Amino acid sequence: MSKSVDKYDTIVVGSGLAGLTTTYLLLKSGQRVLLLEKCDKLGGNSIKASSGINGVPTKYQPQPQVDSVESFIADTLKSGKKLNDRQMVNILTQNSKSAIDWLNDEINVDLTHVVLLGGHSHARTHKGDMLPPGFAIVSGLTKKIDAIQEESPERVNIEKEATLSKILMEEGRVKGVAYEGRDHATHEVDADNVVLATGGFSADLGPTSLLRKYRPDLIDFPLSNGVQTTGDGQKIAERDVNAELSLMDKVQVHPTGFMKLDNPNENWKFLCGELMRGIGGILLSPMTGWRFVDELKTRDVVSEAVLAKSQIPSDNEIGLQTENKYGSVLVIGADDCSKATSHIGFYKSQGLLKEGSVEDLLTLLKQLNPSLSLTLSQLKQKFAGLNKIVDGKDRDPLGRTNFGGHFGDENLCFGVTTPVLHFTMGGIKVNSDNSKVMTKTGETIPNLFAIGEVSSGVHGNNRLGGSSLLECVVFGRFVSQNIIFDTKL
Repeated sequence: MSKSVDKYDTIVVGSGLAGLTTTYLLLKSGQRVLLLEKCDKLGGNSIKASSGINGVPTKYQPQPQVDSVESFIADTLKSGKKLNDRQMVNILTQNSKSAIDWLNDEINVDLTHVVLLGGHSHARTHKGDMLPPGFAIVSGLTKKIDAIQEESPERVNIEKEATLSKILMEEGRVKGVAYEGRDHATHEVDADNVVLATGGFSADLGPTSLLRKYRPDLIDFPLSNGVQTTGDGQKIAERDVNAELSLMDKVQVHPTGFMKLDNPNENWKFLCGELMRGIGGILLSPMTGWRFVDELKTRDVVSEAVLAKSQIPSDNEIGLQTENKYGSVLVIGADDCSKATSHIGFYKSQGLLKEGSVEDLLTLLKQLNPSLSLTLSQLKQKFAGLNKIVDGKDRDPLGRTNFGGHFGDENLCFGVTTPVLHFTMGGIKVNSDNSKVMTKTGETIPNLFAIGEVSSGVHGNNRLGGSSLLECVVFGRFVSQNIIFDTKL
């Protein structure tokens, strides 16, 4: 075992948005930081986030005075079934406006477009015109960190392909970490503070996995997160510092992961961003050929509806053979497709969305369910009825009140989606005053922090779309400020 003689002010483990935010702000304050990343690239799962980042009230919102922090709190608690840590929710929501301002003004990220996502009472999810928001924010922060590294290389060390193996303790405090580097050697490094930002555990599928332990019923579901999402921080913190894990059975199943028709049994899926429903998209069941749920309900409600009412029969003609034969067809009208051209273009380039007529859509539905008796005339009549609802002439029997534009007979965009494991609300319990890790005996470890998906509390039973990126930025800033403040004492 090699041992470094260096000592850092802070070690940050994980380079998703939470880790990058923390790293940048600590470097900006003058600290010396070691950033450890398990993969060969920075960004984690944050770089894939496509729907946006929440913020209220901001100058970009339509009539921002209508929305409020109080409304955002209410939506978050309702989605989380009030299992949320209320103080963490307050921190998240009350700092959402400043998070958007900071990303725009300091990190130079375009977040000028605002959309309505499921479970939100107002349009408050921000994104740019061109780049997906996760990619744009991660890229902006990476450039800032690179600039500091170029100017002061001695103050920042970024180790990629570095896997956390142990948290080192001494007299009730963390003294550093041990990690396995790309050289396959184990390195021990000391630090005054350690920040865990290692993400969730939805890809932890082995025989001793956290997913198998807490939600064995989900072990065969496809997933949207990277293979690195294996709960390293949760496992190691519980083992080495007796950290308490909470809400571990609260695992989010996102209702729409794209199913590739040329490889429908692949376990990893491209996430179909909630933005696609927010701009006006609807979901059709192969069982009936028509809608079955208010598509703008919270993710858990929509997923439950897919599992109950939108199954794909075993005699399907796309070759779907997995145990989980659940799926719906996302359909977006031509006018609404123009609201998210970068997303639509990417999905089309990957063969996940196709453009066609109502007749082409019916052909796909009958590939999914050869026994479907729906005729072309009947499907066109259903769309004509839906257009009356879109115009406000009729009330939606499913309860949806926000739609996009009309659905015509031509130029529809559509693709097959299926529920996927997406986010773990449970994780390391933290002190809501400072995000420091708490032990099973109720003690707070004074210099060990956990932020982002590795921690628990803020989302309760179910996370709202757009609040993952927000959590990373808000609590990355929050922890950085706490570390900087403690350093000055």
